[in-house]
Amino acid sequence: MTANGRGVARSCEVCCVWTVMHQRRACAGCLAWRAKHRERGVCPRCRHEANLNSDGLCRSCLQAIRTESDAVWALSLEGAPPRPLQLMVGVYRDKSADARPLRSPATQGVGRGRDRWKSLLNRQRAAADGPAPPVLPAQLTGQLALFTLPRTLTGATATAVADRPVRGWQQAWAAVGEMAAEHGLTGAWAYAVGQMVRLALAVREAEGVRLLPEPMLRDLPANADAVRLVLLQARMLEPAPKPMRFCAIEQPATAYFTAAAAPVDRGPRPCADCQAWMPAGGARRWSRCSPCRRWSAQQPRGRCARCGREDLPLRDDRCRTCHPVRYPGAAPPPAARATQLVIDLPAGVSGPVRRPRAAAVPDTGWDAAARPVAVGCGQQALFPLRRDWTQQLAQVRHRQAGELPLTETDRHLVAEYVRLWAHGHKRGHRADLRTLTLVLHRFGGQAAIEERDVHDLARLDPTLRAKRVCQFLRAHDLLVEDPDRDRDADATWAEARLGTLPGPLAAEVRTWVAVMRGQGRREHPPRSYRTVRCYLRCLLPLLGTWAGEGIATLREITDEHLTTALTGLSGHRRRRTAAALRSLFKALRQENVVFRDPARGLVGGCPTAPPTPVPGNLLAGLLDAAKTPFGRFVVVLAAVHALPSGEIRGLLTADLSLAHATLQVRRGPLRHTLYLEKCTHRLAAEWLAYRHRRWPGSANCHLLVSRRTALDPDQPAVAKSTVREVLPKTVSLEQLRQDRLLDEALQSADPLKLMRLFGIGEKTAMHYVAVAHPERTAKLTR
Repeated sequence: MTANGRGVARSCEVCCVWTVMHQRRACAGCLAWRAKHRERGVCPRCRHEANLNSDGLCRSCLQAIRTESDAVWALSLEGAPPRPLQLMVGVYRDKSADARPLRSPATQGVGRGRDRWKSLLNRQRAAADGPAPPVLPAQLTGQLALFTLPRTLTGATATAVADRPVRGWQQAWAAVGEMAAEHGLTGAWAYAVGQMVRLALAVREAEGVRLLPEPMLRDLPANADAVRLVLLQARMLEPAPKPMRFCAIEQPATAYFTAAAAPVDRGPRPCADCQAWMPAGGARRWSRCSPCRRWSAQQPRGRCARCGREDLPLRDDRCRTCHPVRYPGAAPPPAARATQLVIDLPAGVSGPVRRPRAAAVPDTGWDAAARPVAVGCGQQALFPLRRDWTQQLAQVRHRQAGELPLTETDRHLVAEYVRLWAHGHKRGHRADLRTLTLVLHRFGGQAAIEERDVHDLARLDPTLRAKRVCQFLRAHDLLVEDPDRDRDADATWAEARLGTLPGPLAAEVRTWVAVMRGQGRREHPPRSYRTVRCYLRCLLPLLGTWAGEGIATLREITDEHLTTALTGLSGHRRRRTAAALRSLFKALRQENVVFRDPARGLVGGCPTAPPTPVPGNLLAGLLDAAKTPFGRFVVVLAAVHALPSGEIRGLLTADLSLAHATLQVRRGPLRHTLYLEKCTHRLAAEWLAYRHRRWPGSANCHLLVSRRTALDPDQPAVAKSTVREVLPKTVSLEQLRQDRLLDEALQSADPLKLMRLFGIGEKTAMHYVAVAHPERTAKLTR
């Protein structure tokens, strides 16, 4: 994050101050403090190693003492406890390095500063000996707390606020009286509930809210259910989405509740003593397993000598879990005392084990009875294993997708998938449908399905596909995504290619990749993995050649190696290789991996070649040769409006306005508006009508779509090959673009008109004007 171009906001490595720095690891204040105070040691106040001044304090503690008026440490009193390190925000023009020490030399007058700190200490001690701060102090209504802490409310808290006037007390006490008269309750009940109501109103004032949130009633010591009803009647409670009950589990129905609270079905939980995992047991209230309850009734409590846990019942100084552990001979106990994973299972009925009689089950192959236990999304497996689909797929290889038994939920999912892709292209639809059926038949529509399982299944059979199935399951929250498959494709390709290089060379190239990604010593905007892959494709042949010649590190590369590497290359390939070599050695020199940069003055040749016009016999009839509305629209965008292939593929539907006859072209943060003439407007309308008729359910935001991308939930752009196939092999979209720019330059010879019409830069416009009219731009001889 850059602040006004002056540097990068980060934490100082000395004082942890968050400030703006430029190519430094420490802030300006710490650098000045280091220059003035060179003695290092451990600060007695914060116990951190730092540069200390004449008082023996670090810079952060000196600032904290003056800011917080910490007179105890300013006077260096004995027994002063250490203080935590403060959180500070750095500012410019920091004068902490020039601050005077707390204890000046005798020649400068010791008494004045010391008397000031003594008087401050006396005032602080007098304030500490004064009356205690009020319980639950009221806050301003409408403020939000920065750090919220849980409260512990007891009977003493209710007594402390018993005589305090609180807002809304008269209205709440009237509601208590009405409730007592309605249900025939005694005055003692009204007094007890009134105490809790006053405490709840005091909590409301301490929170600074108009309505007390209902979950806060959990903190009340008693009668929370009655307080809830009173505050609801008085309109002082913010109810929860679902009504809450605060009474104990065994509490019967009361006069103001017609039924007791429903028993809570406690789920699996660990034992409080041995940490064994206990299964769900209905309304069991016990926090300990049965063996630990019997053990606790017989043994005294203390600290275990083996695991070191406190407040456990012990026998021979060991808890129940550590008591069976014995060491052979006189061997000392190991330093690492691990705790075993124990599962508390209920004891079964004693007696001989009888083998159950197996029921006659017809052999239907891969049936629903073989399904694993359903695992909901968000749960984690204790031992994740890779599934082997070989045997399971062999059982259903010769069965149709409609023959597999499915549950009602699974059949609804399959029907929804068929309806979703009904208007799409039929190619690959049967493979996707069969994959979805096999996965649902195995796991069911209520289980969490691993993404890698779907891809492993599709990899075993060429008639199965996984991409659209995973997209469908992800849309229904049934897919557990695999982090390894979410990696960038270019990053995976680069890592695979680097694995083929020798160790030292691979390490140096990985350093270059880290610098390209913005992870070097000097911070800069990261480059994309696509650029890294493009450069690496040019470097890999050279790196392989150098490794074959016995070069172990790039420090051995000289200017002659680079000149030899560019020999025999020309055109675009030579320029790209030179740029890749300059980027590689510049990054390694920045990271101090190489001693010098041999590619610093490397030149790849002429940056741009002169454009050539397309022959008239090839240009004529291109629009008529295009068979589809897609092809005709692409041809007119390249041949009339001079759009490159990348911008044509990236056009969005929202950028086309047929009513205004305009098309917005996105070029980074800039926008270029194309004003559509009659031919382009007609072809754009024809393409939109064809797209809606062919794929009415398409949600792809791109203007140009194909049968592969129209219904893809990821909304990708069309492939380069799809755009390239609309033209014959003898001409390309780039040639059409250059021919259009060159023709306009021949007609007008005005670079400003080229810039306004096509949205190109001044250098590109001057280049085309110079090619079209060399006699006007040639340099005159002296």
